Amino acid sequence: MKWASLLTTVAVCAVAAPAYADDVGKVFGLGQVTTTATVPDGSEYGGASVSQDELREFNRDTLDKALTLVPGVSINSTGGRNEANMWIRGFNHWQIPLSIDGIPVYLPYDNRLDLSRFTTSAISEIQITKSYTSVIDGPGAMGGSVNLVSRQVSKPLEGDVRFGTSFDGNGAFNGLVTDIFTGTKQDKWYVQASGTENYKNHWALSDDYTANKYENGGNRNMSYSQDYNINVKAGFTPSADDEYSLNVINQNGDKETPPPTTASTSKFWTWPDWDKQSVFWLSKTSLDDHGSYVKVKAYYDRFYNVLKMWDNSNYNTMNNKGSEISTYDDRGAGGSAELSEMLFDGRDNLRLATHFRWDQHNGQDRGNMLKANSWLAQPWTHAAENTYSEAIENTFHPAKAWDLTAGFAYDYRQMIDADAWNTSSSGSKLIHVNYVQSDKHAINPQAAIAYHFGNAGVAHFSVSDRTRFPTLFEMFSSRFGSATGNPYLQPEKTVNFETGVAETFGQTRLGVNLYRSRVMDAIESVAVTSTTSQNRNVGTEVHQGFELEASSQVLRDLEIGANYSYLQRTLTTYSGILATETPKHHIFGYANWKPVDGLSVVPSVEIGGKRWLQSSTNNYNYFRGGDMAVANLKVGYDVTNNLNIEIGANNIFDANYMVEDGYPAQGRNYFANMRVTF
Repeated sequence: MKWASLLTTVAVCAVAAPAYADDVGKVFGLGQVTTTATVPDGSEYGGASVSQDELREFNRDTLDKALTLVPGVSINSTGGRNEANMWIRGFNHWQIPLSIDGIPVYLPYDNRLDLSRFTTSAISEIQITKSYTSVIDGPGAMGGSVNLVSRQVSKPLEGDVRFGTSFDGNGAFNGLVTDIFTGTKQDKWYVQASGTENYKNHWALSDDYTANKYENGGNRNMSYSQDYNINVKAGFTPSADDEYSLNVINQNGDKETPPPTTASTSKFWTWPDWDKQSVFWLSKTSLDDHGSYVKVKAYYDRFYNVLKMWDNSNYNTMNNKGSEISTYDDRGAGGSAELSEMLFDGRDNLRLATHFRWDQHNGQDRGNMLKANSWLAQPWTHAAENTYSEAIENTFHPAKAWDLTAGFAYDYRQMIDADAWNTSSSGSKLIHVNYVQSDKHAINPQAAIAYHFGNAGVAHFSVSDRTRFPTLFEMFSSRFGSATGNPYLQPEKTVNFETGVAETFGQTRLGVNLYRSRVMDAIESVAVTSTTSQNRNVGTEVHQGFELEASSQVLRDLEIGANYSYLQRTLTTYSGILATETPKHHIFGYANWKPVDGLSVVPSVEIGGKRWLQSSTNNYNYFRGGDMAVANLKVGYDVTNNLNIEIGANNIFDANYMVEDGYPAQGRNYFANMRVTF
């Protein structure tokens, strides 16, 4: 809570500051991915975007909560690692690259991103592609991509400060969220900084939860978390078309992991460190008066992670076999260059891009790996790889209303080294292993067509062929004895088809998308025993469905909107496993009522249908569950032009549900925010 005193001081000063009619900050254009979409909501090829206004309207403080506003997206928000994972049209976080300002967020070795660790207060826009993703943006986007675009200062002095509190269903204080954004924009340069703290000392289960010997209800066991994020930017803008920016992001997390409610052999895990630091350079240099340019990106990342595996529910001893401390100290670096050339008086746009990324994993386990009360420290292990991508894309406009796009990319993954310490068959010693290394390559063609009509209407059709290389984790990790490695795991490949249309009729916006993805050599976790599994290429997997969305300003003071997603996900060539964790039906609906000036009342509801879940105690067992219906409410009031207060409740009806076996969700909870702009 170290931000609280600073933010309070700034807030007091800001109340007397002059008000601005427009919102604080703007979209950081240099951080947007290179998309061919020309309509504001990103719907040209079936994608979507979430604005800062929408993040505030629905009180979405973390990325996992923000993404559920978008049709086709579902979140699996709990589990043995206490991670929030995303699914977009049935594709998971390994198949959906995440980036910040176009810089890939990738964790060497396992890339197990926890979306709840990424806060949204410094985000101006979230760009989401689905099915079709331009090859210009880099490799790996099998089913789409997510890009977090920073806010950018736009006035000589501007900023905002928020101080928020949260309470569980019984009214007990359980957390704080504080954030600040400030900066200055001058004629040819800008400097800005933002900081966020998100603190939760616990959260509570629904009153309808039935207690058992593993979880007695009330406050969820081990549900504490705390995250800090600092984002600093400095930029030089010699002209309206040229920009050069240096950026630093420092992210620090500390979280506990609620144990499963279904097993006596629980995971007693804590994560005292979930830290990520990034330094990156972005630039855009104009080449002519027709819109041609060169963009250059360069970055360096460090990820430091510590996992402690205790042997009792008091989390105070590490004596049993399997009690360990696992440390990652990973590095990543890379960059890209993009050339965009406008030809034939703007009727044709040719783009070329090259990407390179180097990743190094450094890991160490310390603990009782061989037997109880036999503490030892393994030597550090290492794994490294290089990833290359060369892409070309051309967009031709035979007429003003038509966009014809064709692209092609060649991706190459070079394995440098991969080693580990494994337990011998007798269990009496550790054996150093150098894993089999193999390089991988892929060819990725794609094409799309869009027709623009009416005021803001667009119809589109696209087909894309994309490949993803398996992570080092998928190939080599033993997952602390719960899995066996598979160094011969092959890349998985998908062919995505999509068509859709969106149009605005007066104050009403309607849209529909239909899609089908056929995944070859799909990678899934296959049970080897009831307690161990292995990643294997299981053959063909098909994702198909559709999305509907609508919004309308039905009255001067009332806006309503909703979206519906249908997904059918099947494994067609492998028996014994099921496609889990993705609901067949998903609905999000909302209203924004402004009965008087300055007052807004925003109810919303999220409904998820049943999904297949895998048992947390037996890998062979599956069951149908995971449905949920959650209602939320937020009421906001503008006290002055630069002071806003909000109160609200999530899961108003205290629904008792779970979307992963053994991990029930949070019950009713409340929040209150105060925001000051200057």
